[in-house]
Amino acid sequence: MKPKRLFLANVPLTIVIVVGIALSLLAHVAIKQHYRDQTNLEFSGHATGYANLIVDGFAQVIFAIESVGAYYSASRSVTTAQCAKFVAPMLQRFPTIKALGWVPRITQPIRSEFEQAAQADHPGFRITEVGSDKDLVPAGVRPAYFPVRLIRPISGNEAAVGFDIYSNPIRRAAIDAAIKRGRTTSTARIRLVQETGQQFSVLIINPVFGPEDPETGDNEVRGVASAVYRIGDGVERALAQVGVVRANVWLYDRSDDAAGEFLYFYGAPQHTSGQEQGAFEPPITGVRYVQDFRLGERDFRLVMVPAGGDIERRGSYLAWIALGVGLLFTGLLAAYIILTLRRSHELLIGQQALEHQVSERERVEEELREANQELQVLSREDPVMGISNRRYFDEYFAQEWKRAARHKTSLSLLLGDIDHFKKYNDTFGHVAGDKCLRRIAQVLREALERPGDLVARYGGEEIALVLPSTPEVGARDLAEKLRILVSSLSHADDNTPSITISIGYGTIVPQRNSAMEDFIRAVDGALYRAKQQGRNRTVAIDSSD
Repeated sequence: MKPKRLFLANVPLTIVIVVGIALSLLAHVAIKQHYRDQTNLEFSGHATGYANLIVDGFAQVIFAIESVGAYYSASRSVTTAQCAKFVAPMLQRFPTIKALGWVPRITQPIRSEFEQAAQADHPGFRITEVGSDKDLVPAGVRPAYFPVRLIRPISGNEAAVGFDIYSNPIRRAAIDAAIKRGRTTSTARIRLVQETGQQFSVLIINPVFGPEDPETGDNEVRGVASAVYRIGDGVERALAQVGVVRANVWLYDRSDDAAGEFLYFYGAPQHTSGQEQGAFEPPITGVRYVQDFRLGERDFRLVMVPAGGDIERRGSYLAWIALGVGLLFTGLLAAYIILTLRRSHELLIGQQALEHQVSERERVEEELREANQELQVLSREDPVMGISNRRYFDEYFAQEWKRAARHKTSLSLLLGDIDHFKKYNDTFGHVAGDKCLRRIAQVLREALERPGDLVARYGGEEIALVLPSTPEVGARDLAEKLRILVSSLSHADDNTPSITISIGYGTIVPQRNSAMEDFIRAVDGALYRAKQQGRNRTVAIDSSD
């Protein structure tokens, strides 16, 4: 076998091997992807539940602080004991709350009096702020203060008592925003003065207003109810409700930065939870669950990814089995094809010879078909004018006559005769006459706008135009248009004068008793009258025709 034939014979074998390997690999990948998608769907459901628990825990803080704010708004005089009794059930009900407190607004003139009164509950009470060495020091002189008067639970939050939260820029921004909007507002991430670990927290502020001033219409700011949400504790307590958490969780504050300010990382059991991002950045690719939520006038984002390599391992055994079976089947099929190719070698040679004969026959048939088409065109075309001849006119008009009779549509016919053309030929010669005929035919052909319209040489210098589905007014307008085009045709290049054309036209809706020859004679009669009436005019058929 020649090298080329050997190559062609081996093409099917090569295709089978390549396709078999490709399908085996595709099945391997598809099975792994199926299990991966199934696991991803399960993870999405779990992640939604985790996210709802975290958001609900955050929302509990909002609910609790607004309840405290409403409690203080409803009464001008709330004792420390009454407030402590009010907040105690909420702290038990909502374990994600680190602390609830009341922070009155104190002006400089009454600062001393306020500190003395507070010492009844907290000996040594004073309004404090964070000094340059990060220790709490007596607050400096300023127009107003927002010191923590009450905080529950007191255990672990002793350092916050008396702290002027308005002295810190982040807390001050949240207080100003809450007072301006009259809504509960959260701070950006902060470190609590009572923080002993490394966690970030947020302070939730709910403004409490006094009665409206009748003169200014403004409400006096009595203070703010505050709640502490220690982020790490809140996230872990929320997720503790589901037992085993199969996800790593990142929490960001995106209010001031589209990229997000990192708040907390919760790691699944094989990872370490903590305040610092460290090496636990959310992966850019792979399975991710993202949920944005807004609480306390700030925008937060939760990012979760599956923990461990479960996704890669699930379905792995079945995928490898599918790959092995596919490759084995491919090998067996390849062996069968090799045996078949050996037996079909002689048939292939005979088939190639037969294909050559068939191809040669098809080539000859195509050449004959093209020659017949050329002959058909030549048999239909007038050699002088380059338009359809009388023979094709008779066929086409008969065809359109039958169609118009069948569909009850109008059929128009125009017969034109070039005026004094015999004299033109005798004067300028037949070469100039033929050239004139070709130019007139070109003008008439270009004036027709529809592919179904036909212009043909009817005989000598007579020209016929068949216009299917054309009413009488359309035939009249076209006849006049053609007359004007011919009369304005310039022959200055051969120094011959302009010529004119006379046109007879008619329109008919053929009936069963209508004769095509009678209609043609009627149109010819209209042409004759156009000649008799002085030429260079158009005349329609009438009843006398």
